[in-house]
Amino acid sequence: MTPVSEILVPGLTFGSLYALVAIGFNVLYRPTNVLNFAQGDLVMVGAMLMAASGLGALPWPIALACVVVVVGLVALLEERLAVTPVLRRSSHAAGWVITTLAFSLILSQVAGRIWTAEPRSVAPPAPLSLRPMDLWGLQISSYQLVVIGVVVALVIALELVDRTRFGCAVRAVAADRDAARLQGIRPDRIGRISFLIGGALAGLAGVLAAPLLLASVTMGFGLLIRGFFAAIAGGVGDHRGALVAGWLLGIVEAVGARYMSPGLQTAVLFAVVVVVLMVRPTGLRRSGGVLRHV
Repeated sequence: MTPVSEILVPGLTFGSLYALVAIGFNVLYRPTNVLNFAQGDLVMVGAMLMAASGLGALPWPIALACVVVVVGLVALLEERLAVTPVLRRSSHAAGWVITTLAFSLILSQVAGRIWTAEPRSVAPPAPLSLRPMDLWGLQISSYQLVVIGVVVALVIALELVDRTRFGCAVRAVAADRDAARLQGIRPDRIGRISFLIGGALAGLAGVLAAPLLLASVTMGFGLLIRGFFAAIAGGVGDHRGALVAGWLLGIVEAVGARYMSPGLQTAVLFAVVVVVLMVRPTGLRRSGGVLRHV
Protein backbone atom coordinates (compact mmCIF):
# COMPACT_ATOMS: atom_id res chain seq x y z
CA MET A 1 0.00 0.00 0.00
CA THR A 2 1.35 3.40 -0.98
CA PRO A 3 1.95 6.12 1.64
CA VAL A 4 -0.93 8.14 0.15
CA SER A 5 -3.33 5.22 0.61
CA GLU A 6 -2.08 4.64 4.16
CA ILE A 7 -2.89 8.25 5.06
CA LEU A 8 -5.80 9.32 2.86
CA VAL A 9 -7.98 6.21 3.07
CA PRO A 10 -7.99 5.70 6.86
CA GLY A 11 -8.03 9.48 7.32
CA LEU A 12 -11.25 9.90 5.34
CA THR A 13 -12.80 6.73 6.79
CA PHE A 14 -12.21 7.42 10.46
CA GLY A 15 -12.65 11.14 9.87
CA SER A 16 -16.15 10.36 8.59
CA LEU A 17 -16.90 8.55 11.86
CA TYR A 18 -15.61 11.52 13.88
CA ALA A 19 -17.76 13.80 11.73
CA LEU A 20 -20.83 11.65 12.41
CA VAL A 21 -20.25 11.93 16.16
CA ALA A 22 -19.82 15.70 15.72
CA ILE A 23 -23.08 15.89 13.75
CA GLY A 24 -24.78 14.23 16.70
CA PHE A 25 -23.42 17.03 18.90
CA ASN A 26 -24.73 19.61 16.41
CA VAL A 27 -28.24 18.18 16.18
CA LEU A 28 -28.62 18.33 19.95
CA TYR A 29 -26.94 21.68 20.45
CA ARG A 30 -28.98 23.78 18.04
CA PRO A 31 -32.34 23.77 19.89
CA THR A 32 -31.04 23.14 23.43
CA ASN A 33 -27.58 24.78 23.71
CA VAL A 34 -26.52 21.51 25.30
CA LEU A 35 -23.34 19.62 24.38
CA ASN A 36 -24.15 16.00 25.14
CA PHE A 37 -21.07 14.50 26.79
CA ALA A 38 -22.75 11.10 26.78
CA GLN A 39 -22.61 11.01 22.97
CA GLY A 40 -19.50 8.83 22.92
CA ASP A 41 -21.05 6.19 25.16
CA LEU A 42 -24.24 6.26 23.10
CA VAL A 43 -22.02 5.34 20.13
CA MET A 44 -20.47 2.59 22.26
CA VAL A 45 -23.91 1.20 23.10
CA GLY A 46 -24.75 1.14 19.40
CA ALA A 47 -21.56 -0.76 18.58
CA MET A 48 -22.05 -3.27 21.40
CA LEU A 49 -25.69 -3.87 20.46
CA MET A 50 -24.60 -4.49 16.87
CA ALA A 51 -21.92 -6.93 18.07
CA ALA A 52 -24.50 -8.73 20.22
CA SER A 53 -27.00 -8.92 17.35
CA GLY A 54 -24.29 -10.41 15.16
CA LEU A 55 -24.25 -13.43 17.46
CA GLY A 56 -27.91 -14.14 16.71
CA ALA A 57 -30.00 -14.67 13.63
CA LEU A 58 -31.06 -11.06 12.98
CA PRO A 59 -30.46 -9.92 9.39
CA TRP A 60 -28.14 -6.91 9.20
CA PRO A 61 -30.77 -4.35 8.05
CA ILE A 62 -33.14 -5.35 10.86
CA ALA A 63 -30.30 -5.26 13.40
CA LEU A 64 -29.33 -1.79 12.14
CA ALA A 65 -32.90 -0.50 12.51
CA CYS A 66 -33.24 -1.99 16.00
CA VAL A 67 -29.94 -0.48 17.17
CA VAL A 68 -30.79 2.98 15.82
CA VAL A 69 -34.21 2.93 17.50
CA VAL A 70 -32.92 1.61 20.83
CA VAL A 71 -30.06 4.11 21.09
CA GLY A 72 -32.44 6.90 20.06
CA LEU A 73 -34.76 5.92 22.91
CA VAL A 74 -31.82 5.81 25.35
CA ALA A 75 -30.92 9.37 24.30
CA LEU A 76 -34.56 10.39 24.80
CA LEU A 77 -34.39 8.91 28.31
CA GLU A 78 -31.26 10.98 28.91
CA GLU A 79 -33.11 14.11 27.81
CA ARG A 80 -35.94 13.39 30.23
CA LEU A 81 -33.73 12.52 33.22
CA ALA A 82 -30.50 14.48 32.78
CA VAL A 83 -31.25 17.54 30.64
CA THR A 84 -34.86 18.72 30.95
CA PRO A 85 -34.72 19.16 34.77
CA VAL A 86 -31.68 21.43 34.33
CA LEU A 87 -33.18 23.46 31.48
CA ARG A 88 -36.42 23.95 33.41
CA ARG A 89 -34.51 25.74 36.13
CA SER A 90 -32.77 27.99 33.62
CA SER A 91 -32.17 27.70 29.87
CA HIS A 92 -28.78 29.36 30.44
CA ALA A 93 -27.66 27.02 33.22
CA ALA A 94 -24.67 24.76 32.54
CA GLY A 95 -25.64 21.99 34.94
CA TRP A 96 -26.10 19.73 31.90
CA VAL A 97 -22.29 19.38 31.80
CA ILE A 98 -22.43 17.37 35.04
CA THR A 99 -25.69 15.55 34.31
CA THR A 100 -24.71 14.38 30.82
CA LEU A 101 -21.33 13.25 32.13
CA ALA A 102 -23.12 11.39 34.92
CA PHE A 103 -25.41 9.73 32.39
CA SER A 104 -22.33 8.76 30.37
CA LEU A 105 -20.78 7.11 33.43
CA ILE A 106 -24.01 5.24 34.13
CA LEU A 107 -24.14 3.98 30.55
CA SER A 108 -20.52 2.86 30.79
CA GLN A 109 -21.12 1.03 34.07
CA VAL A 110 -24.29 -0.68 32.85
CA ALA A 111 -22.61 -1.71 29.60
CA GLY A 112 -19.68 -3.10 31.58
CA ARG A 113 -22.04 -5.32 33.56
CA ILE A 114 -23.96 -6.51 30.53
CA TRP A 115 -20.93 -7.16 28.31
CA THR A 116 -17.40 -8.16 29.19
CA ALA A 117 -14.47 -5.82 28.62
CA GLU A 118 -13.19 -8.06 25.82
CA PRO A 119 -13.41 -6.33 22.41
CA ARG A 120 -15.65 -8.00 19.84
CA SER A 121 -15.17 -8.10 16.09
CA VAL A 122 -18.12 -7.35 13.83
CA ALA A 123 -18.18 -8.37 10.18
CA PRO A 124 -19.43 -5.86 7.59
CA PRO A 125 -22.71 -6.77 5.91
CA ALA A 126 -22.54 -8.79 2.71
CA PRO A 127 -21.59 -8.09 -0.01
CA LEU A 128 -19.37 -5.42 1.55
CA SER A 129 -15.87 -6.35 2.64
CA LEU A 130 -12.85 -4.93 4.42
CA ARG A 131 -10.59 -6.42 1.75
CA PRO A 132 -8.73 -3.57 -0.03
CA MET A 133 -9.30 -3.01 -3.73
CA ASP A 134 -7.58 -0.66 -6.14
CA LEU A 135 -9.56 2.48 -6.91
CA TRP A 136 -7.80 5.25 -8.84
CA GLY A 137 -4.51 4.16 -7.32
CA LEU A 138 -5.88 4.01 -3.77
CA GLN A 139 -6.21 0.82 -1.76
CA ILE A 140 -9.67 1.09 -0.23
CA SER A 141 -12.28 -1.46 0.76
CA SER A 142 -15.91 -1.45 -0.31
CA TYR A 143 -16.99 -1.00 3.31
CA GLN A 144 -14.77 2.06 3.75
CA LEU A 145 -16.31 3.57 0.62
CA VAL A 146 -19.80 2.99 2.00
CA VAL A 147 -18.94 4.56 5.36
CA ILE A 148 -17.63 7.71 3.68
CA GLY A 149 -20.59 7.82 1.29
CA VAL A 150 -23.18 7.34 4.05
CA VAL A 151 -21.81 10.22 6.10
CA VAL A 152 -21.64 12.54 3.08
CA ALA A 153 -25.22 11.61 2.13
CA LEU A 154 -26.33 12.20 5.71
CA VAL A 155 -24.84 15.69 5.73
CA ILE A 156 -26.68 16.48 2.48
CA ALA A 157 -29.92 15.11 3.93
CA LEU A 158 -29.62 17.17 7.10
CA GLU A 159 -28.93 20.30 5.06
CA LEU A 160 -32.18 19.63 3.18
CA VAL A 161 -34.04 19.10 6.47
CA ASP A 162 -32.82 22.55 7.55
CA ARG A 163 -35.01 24.01 4.81
CA THR A 164 -38.16 22.27 6.03
CA ARG A 165 -40.68 23.57 8.55
CA PHE A 166 -38.99 21.55 11.28
CA GLY A 167 -35.61 23.05 10.37
CA CYS A 168 -37.08 26.55 10.58
CA ALA A 169 -38.52 25.71 14.01
CA VAL A 170 -35.09 24.50 15.18
CA ARG A 171 -33.45 27.73 14.00
CA ALA A 172 -36.15 29.78 15.71
CA VAL A 173 -35.60 27.97 19.01
CA ALA A 174 -31.82 28.36 18.64
CA ALA A 175 -32.24 32.11 18.09
CA ASP A 176 -34.69 32.83 20.91
CA ARG A 177 -36.64 30.18 22.84
CA ASP A 178 -39.12 32.66 24.31
CA ALA A 179 -39.85 34.33 20.95
CA ALA A 180 -40.25 30.90 19.34
CA ARG A 181 -42.74 29.93 22.03
CA LEU A 182 -44.78 33.04 21.25
CA GLN A 183 -44.92 31.87 17.63
CA GLY A 184 -46.52 28.60 18.70
CA ILE A 185 -43.31 26.54 18.62
CA ARG A 186 -42.77 24.18 21.54
CA PRO A 187 -39.05 24.25 22.42
CA ASP A 188 -39.37 21.23 24.74
CA ARG A 189 -40.86 19.15 21.94
CA ILE A 190 -38.17 20.27 19.49
CA GLY A 191 -35.53 19.36 22.09
CA ARG A 192 -36.99 15.88 22.58
CA ILE A 193 -37.06 15.23 18.84
CA SER A 194 -33.48 16.48 18.54
CA PHE A 195 -32.29 14.15 21.29
CA LEU A 196 -34.08 11.26 19.61
CA ILE A 197 -32.41 12.08 16.27
CA GLY A 198 -29.03 12.66 17.94
CA GLY A 199 -29.26 9.29 19.68
CA ALA A 200 -30.22 7.58 16.43
CA LEU A 201 -27.16 9.15 14.77
CA ALA A 202 -25.01 7.87 17.64
CA GLY A 203 -26.45 4.38 17.12
CA LEU A 204 -25.67 4.62 13.39
CA ALA A 205 -22.12 5.76 14.21
CA GLY A 206 -21.71 2.74 16.47
CA VAL A 207 -22.97 0.38 13.78
CA LEU A 208 -20.62 1.86 11.18
CA ALA A 209 -17.67 1.90 13.59
CA ALA A 210 -18.04 -1.67 14.82
CA PRO A 211 -16.45 -3.42 11.79
CA LEU A 212 -13.61 -0.85 11.69
CA LEU A 213 -12.94 -0.61 15.42
CA LEU A 214 -13.41 -3.62 17.63
CA ALA A 215 -16.65 -3.08 19.57
CA SER A 216 -15.70 -2.46 23.20
CA VAL A 217 -17.25 -0.90 26.28
CA THR A 218 -14.23 1.42 26.45
CA MET A 219 -14.46 2.82 22.90
CA GLY A 220 -16.82 5.67 23.77
CA PHE A 221 -14.32 8.09 25.31
CA GLY A 222 -11.98 8.17 22.31
CA LEU A 223 -14.84 8.78 19.89
CA LEU A 224 -16.30 11.42 22.21
CA ILE A 225 -13.03 13.40 22.25
CA ARG A 226 -12.50 13.19 18.50
CA GLY A 227 -16.13 13.97 17.72
CA PHE A 228 -16.02 16.93 20.09
CA PHE A 229 -12.83 18.19 18.42
CA ALA A 230 -14.52 17.90 15.01
CA ALA A 231 -17.62 19.75 16.22
CA ILE A 232 -15.56 22.60 17.69
CA ALA A 233 -13.17 22.90 14.75
CA GLY A 234 -16.00 22.72 12.23
CA GLY A 235 -18.14 25.26 14.06
CA VAL A 236 -20.73 23.94 16.51
CA GLY A 237 -24.00 23.56 14.65
CA ASP A 238 -22.45 23.39 11.17
CA HIS A 239 -22.78 19.91 9.65
CA ARG A 240 -20.64 20.60 6.59
CA GLY A 241 -18.00 22.15 8.82
CA ALA A 242 -18.08 19.03 11.02
CA LEU A 243 -17.51 16.83 7.96
CA VAL A 244 -14.52 18.88 6.77
CA ALA A 245 -13.09 19.03 10.31
CA GLY A 246 -13.60 15.29 10.79
CA TRP A 247 -11.71 14.54 7.60
CA LEU A 248 -8.94 16.94 8.62
CA LEU A 249 -8.57 15.32 12.03
CA GLY A 250 -8.71 11.84 10.50
CA ILE A 251 -5.91 12.67 8.07
CA VAL A 252 -3.83 14.29 10.82
CA GLU A 253 -4.34 11.18 12.95
CA ALA A 254 -3.32 8.93 10.03
CA VAL A 255 -0.16 11.00 9.53
CA GLY A 256 0.52 10.69 13.25
CA ALA A 257 0.01 6.92 13.15
CA ARG A 258 2.61 6.66 10.36
CA TYR A 259 5.24 9.10 11.55
CA MET A 260 4.66 9.72 15.29
CA SER A 261 4.43 7.89 18.57
CA PRO A 262 0.85 6.76 19.43
CA GLY A 263 1.06 8.70 22.69
CA LEU A 264 1.41 11.98 20.80
CA GLN A 265 -1.57 11.60 18.47
CA THR A 266 -4.23 13.05 20.78
CA ALA A 267 -1.96 15.96 21.67
CA VAL A 268 -1.39 16.66 17.97
CA LEU A 269 -5.15 16.57 17.30
CA PHE A 270 -5.71 19.04 20.13
CA ALA A 271 -3.00 21.31 18.74
CA VAL A 272 -4.63 21.24 15.30
CA VAL A 273 -7.99 22.23 16.82
CA VAL A 274 -6.35 25.09 18.72
CA VAL A 275 -4.66 26.36 15.55
CA VAL A 276 -7.94 26.17 13.60
CA LEU A 277 -9.77 28.13 16.28
CA MET A 278 -7.01 30.74 16.43
CA VAL A 279 -7.32 31.29 12.67
CA ARG A 280 -11.12 30.92 12.47
CA PRO A 281 -12.77 31.21 15.89
CA THR A 282 -16.19 30.20 14.51
CA GLY A 283 -14.83 27.09 12.80
CA LEU A 284 -13.38 26.07 9.46
CA ARG A 285 -16.22 27.66 7.50
CA ARG A 286 -15.97 31.41 7.95
CA SER A 287 -19.75 31.74 8.29
CA GLY A 288 -20.05 28.45 10.15
CA GLY A 289 -21.35 27.49 13.52
CA VAL A 290 -24.65 28.25 15.12
CA LEU A 291 -24.41 31.88 14.04
CA ARG A 292 -24.97 30.78 10.45
CA HIS A 293 -28.38 29.40 11.37
CA VAL A 294 -29.65 32.24 13.52
